[in-house]
Amino acid sequence: MLRKTLVSCGIAAPVMYIVTAIVGAALRPNDYSHIINAISELLSNGAPNKAVLDVVFNIYNALLLAFAIGAYSVTKNMPRLTQISMGILIGIQVLSFSWGFFPMDPLGAEVTFAGTMHNVLGGVVALATIIMPLLMGLGVRRLDDFSRYASYSFISSAIIFVSGLTGVILAGQGVQLFGLFERITIGSYEVWIFVTALNLLKVKAN
Repeated sequence: MLRKTLVSCGIAAPVMYIVTAIVGAALRPNDYSHIINAISELLSNGAPNKAVLDVVFNIYNALLLAFAIGAYSVTKNMPRLTQISMGILIGIQVLSFSWGFFPMDPLGAEVTFAGTMHNVLGGVVALATIIMPLLMGLGVRRLDDFSRYASYSFISSAIIFVSGLTGVILAGQGVQLFGLFERITIGSYEVWIFVTALNLLKVKAN
Protein backbone atom coordinates (compact mmCIF):
# COMPACT_ATOMS: atom_id res chain seq x y z
CA MET A 1 0.00 0.00 0.00
CA LEU A 2 2.77 2.42 0.91
CA ARG A 3 4.61 1.61 -2.30
CA LYS A 4 1.53 2.38 -4.40
CA THR A 5 1.01 5.63 -2.52
CA LEU A 6 4.58 6.70 -3.21
CA VAL A 7 4.35 5.77 -6.89
CA SER A 8 1.03 7.64 -7.15
CA CYS A 9 2.91 10.80 -6.21
CA GLY A 10 4.34 10.57 -9.73
CA ILE A 11 0.83 11.26 -11.03
CA ALA A 12 0.16 14.19 -8.69
CA ALA A 13 3.55 15.91 -9.09
CA PRO A 14 3.44 16.63 -12.86
CA VAL A 15 -0.13 17.95 -12.59
CA MET A 16 0.92 20.25 -9.75
CA TYR A 17 3.94 21.50 -11.69
CA ILE A 18 2.00 22.30 -14.86
CA VAL A 19 -0.86 24.00 -13.00
CA THR A 20 1.57 26.05 -10.89
CA ALA A 21 3.53 27.21 -13.94
CA ILE A 22 0.31 28.26 -15.69
CA VAL A 23 -1.12 30.06 -12.66
CA GLY A 24 2.21 31.70 -11.81
CA ALA A 25 2.40 33.14 -15.31
CA ALA A 26 -1.26 34.21 -15.24
CA LEU A 27 -0.53 36.30 -12.16
CA ARG A 28 1.93 38.33 -14.27
CA PRO A 29 0.00 39.01 -17.49
CA ASN A 30 1.84 42.23 -18.29
CA ASP A 31 5.47 41.18 -17.93
CA TYR A 32 5.65 37.42 -18.44
CA SER A 33 5.24 35.26 -21.54
CA HIS A 34 5.11 31.48 -21.92
CA ILE A 35 6.80 31.94 -25.30
CA ILE A 36 9.72 34.09 -24.15
CA ASN A 37 10.32 33.63 -20.43
CA ALA A 38 11.84 30.69 -18.58
CA ILE A 39 9.79 29.04 -15.85
CA SER A 40 12.63 29.76 -13.41
CA GLU A 41 11.94 33.47 -13.87
CA LEU A 42 8.82 32.97 -11.77
CA LEU A 43 11.19 32.23 -8.88
CA SER A 44 13.98 34.73 -9.63
CA ASN A 45 15.03 37.29 -7.02
CA GLY A 46 12.42 40.01 -6.74
CA ALA A 47 9.80 38.10 -8.74
CA PRO A 48 6.18 38.68 -7.68
CA ASN A 49 4.64 35.82 -5.69
CA LYS A 50 8.08 34.21 -5.29
CA ALA A 51 7.52 33.22 -1.64
CA VAL A 52 4.29 31.35 -2.38
CA LEU A 53 5.64 29.71 -5.54
CA ASP A 54 8.78 28.59 -3.68
CA VAL A 55 6.58 26.69 -1.23
CA VAL A 56 4.48 25.10 -3.98
CA PHE A 57 7.50 24.02 -6.01
CA ASN A 58 9.09 22.53 -2.89
CA ILE A 59 5.92 20.47 -2.37
CA TYR A 60 6.25 19.38 -6.01
CA ASN A 61 9.87 18.36 -5.39
CA ALA A 62 8.81 16.41 -2.29
CA LEU A 63 6.12 14.57 -4.26
CA LEU A 64 8.57 13.73 -7.02
CA LEU A 65 11.12 12.49 -4.48
CA ALA A 66 8.44 10.29 -2.92
CA PHE A 67 7.64 8.91 -6.38
CA ALA A 68 11.32 8.25 -7.10
CA ILE A 69 11.70 6.30 -3.85
CA GLY A 70 8.57 4.28 -4.57
CA ALA A 71 9.63 3.65 -8.17
CA TYR A 72 13.09 2.52 -7.04
CA SER A 73 11.38 -0.03 -4.79
CA VAL A 74 9.09 -1.22 -7.59
CA THR A 75 11.99 -1.75 -10.00
CA LYS A 76 14.12 -3.82 -7.59
CA ASN A 77 13.20 -7.01 -9.48
CA MET A 78 13.31 -5.40 -12.91
CA PRO A 79 16.38 -4.95 -15.15
CA ARG A 80 19.21 -3.04 -13.48
CA LEU A 81 18.98 -0.04 -15.81
CA THR A 82 15.53 0.79 -14.46
CA GLN A 83 16.89 1.10 -10.94
CA ILE A 84 19.76 3.24 -12.17
CA SER A 85 17.22 5.53 -13.84
CA MET A 86 15.15 5.91 -10.68
CA GLY A 87 18.32 6.24 -8.61
CA ILE A 88 19.27 9.23 -10.76
CA LEU A 89 15.81 10.68 -10.16
CA ILE A 90 16.27 10.33 -6.40
CA GLY A 91 19.61 12.12 -6.68
CA ILE A 92 18.38 15.07 -8.70
CA GLN A 93 15.30 15.46 -6.52
CA VAL A 94 17.45 15.70 -3.40
CA LEU A 95 19.58 18.21 -5.32
CA SER A 96 16.49 20.18 -6.36
CA PHE A 97 15.80 21.23 -2.76
CA SER A 98 18.95 23.37 -2.93
CA TRP A 99 17.53 25.44 -5.80
CA GLY A 100 15.81 27.72 -3.29
CA PHE A 101 19.27 28.91 -2.26
CA PHE A 102 20.27 29.53 -5.88
CA PRO A 103 17.50 31.52 -7.60
CA MET A 104 17.84 32.59 -11.20
CA ASP A 105 19.27 36.08 -11.76
CA PRO A 106 16.63 38.49 -13.13
CA LEU A 107 17.10 39.20 -16.84
CA GLY A 108 19.55 42.03 -17.39
CA ALA A 109 20.79 41.96 -13.78
CA GLU A 110 24.40 41.47 -12.73
CA VAL A 111 25.51 37.84 -12.69
CA THR A 112 25.71 36.45 -9.15
CA PHE A 113 27.14 33.28 -7.65
CA ALA A 114 23.62 32.07 -6.84
CA GLY A 115 22.53 32.68 -10.42
CA THR A 116 25.56 30.86 -11.78
CA MET A 117 24.91 27.88 -9.51
CA HIS A 118 21.29 27.88 -10.67
CA ASN A 119 22.47 27.47 -14.25
CA VAL A 120 24.94 24.73 -13.29
CA LEU A 121 22.31 22.77 -11.38
CA GLY A 122 19.90 23.32 -14.26
CA GLY A 123 22.42 21.80 -16.65
CA VAL A 124 22.83 18.73 -14.43
CA VAL A 125 19.07 18.25 -14.17
CA ALA A 126 18.61 18.80 -17.91
CA LEU A 127 21.14 16.05 -18.68
CA ALA A 128 19.44 13.72 -16.20
CA THR A 129 16.03 14.26 -17.82
CA ILE A 130 17.47 13.02 -21.11
CA ILE A 131 19.25 10.02 -19.59
CA MET A 132 16.45 8.72 -17.35
CA PRO A 133 13.86 7.94 -20.06
CA LEU A 134 16.60 6.44 -22.20
CA LEU A 135 17.75 4.10 -19.42
CA MET A 136 14.17 3.13 -18.55
CA GLY A 137 13.47 2.32 -22.19
CA LEU A 138 16.61 0.24 -22.50
CA GLY A 139 15.84 -1.55 -19.26
CA VAL A 140 12.29 -2.63 -20.08
CA ARG A 141 12.43 -2.99 -23.87
CA ARG A 142 12.44 -6.80 -23.68
CA LEU A 143 9.61 -7.03 -21.14
CA ASP A 144 6.33 -7.93 -22.86
CA ASP A 145 4.15 -5.61 -20.78
CA PHE A 146 6.48 -2.64 -21.31
CA SER A 147 7.31 -2.73 -25.03
CA ARG A 148 5.13 0.27 -25.87
CA TYR A 149 6.34 2.12 -22.80
CA ALA A 150 9.93 1.49 -23.87
CA SER A 151 9.29 3.02 -27.30
CA TYR A 152 7.54 5.95 -25.65
CA SER A 153 10.52 6.49 -23.33
CA PHE A 154 12.95 6.56 -26.27
CA ILE A 155 10.76 9.11 -28.05
CA SER A 156 10.50 11.22 -24.87
CA SER A 157 14.28 11.22 -24.43
CA ALA A 158 14.74 12.35 -28.04
CA ILE A 159 12.15 15.13 -27.74
CA ILE A 160 13.68 16.41 -24.51
CA PHE A 161 17.15 16.45 -26.09
CA VAL A 162 16.13 18.12 -29.36
CA SER A 163 13.78 20.72 -27.87
CA GLY A 164 16.16 21.58 -25.04
CA LEU A 165 19.10 22.02 -27.41
CA THR A 166 16.99 24.01 -29.88
CA GLY A 167 15.88 26.41 -27.14
CA VAL A 168 19.46 27.05 -26.03
CA ILE A 169 20.70 27.57 -29.60
CA LEU A 170 17.88 29.98 -30.47
CA ALA A 171 18.42 31.91 -27.25
CA GLY A 172 22.10 32.24 -28.14
CA GLN A 173 21.07 33.67 -31.50
CA GLY A 174 18.78 36.21 -29.85
CA VAL A 175 15.58 34.50 -30.98
CA GLN A 176 13.04 34.95 -28.19
CA LEU A 177 11.48 31.52 -28.17
CA PHE A 178 13.26 30.02 -25.18
CA GLY A 179 10.11 29.84 -23.06
CA LEU A 180 8.26 27.87 -25.73
CA PHE A 181 10.99 25.26 -26.20
CA GLU A 182 11.60 25.01 -22.46
CA ARG A 183 7.93 24.19 -21.99
CA ILE A 184 8.11 21.52 -24.68
CA THR A 185 11.17 20.09 -22.93
CA ILE A 186 9.83 20.20 -19.38
CA GLY A 187 6.32 19.25 -20.46
CA SER A 188 7.65 16.14 -22.22
CA TYR A 189 9.56 15.20 -19.06
CA GLU A 190 6.56 15.77 -16.78
CA VAL A 191 4.31 13.68 -19.01
CA TRP A 192 6.96 10.94 -19.04
CA ILE A 193 6.95 10.93 -15.23
CA PHE A 194 3.15 10.70 -15.27
CA VAL A 195 3.15 7.80 -17.76
CA THR A 196 5.97 6.05 -15.88
CA ALA A 197 3.96 6.21 -12.66
CA LEU A 198 0.91 4.73 -14.38
CA ASN A 199 2.99 1.86 -15.77
CA LEU A 200 4.74 1.12 -12.48
CA LEU A 201 1.42 1.02 -10.64
CA LYS A 202 0.63 -2.08 -12.72
CA VAL A 203 3.67 -3.97 -11.41
CA LYS A 204 2.66 -6.54 -8.79
CA ALA A 205 4.49 -6.58 -5.47
CA ASN A 206 6.81 -9.51 -4.88
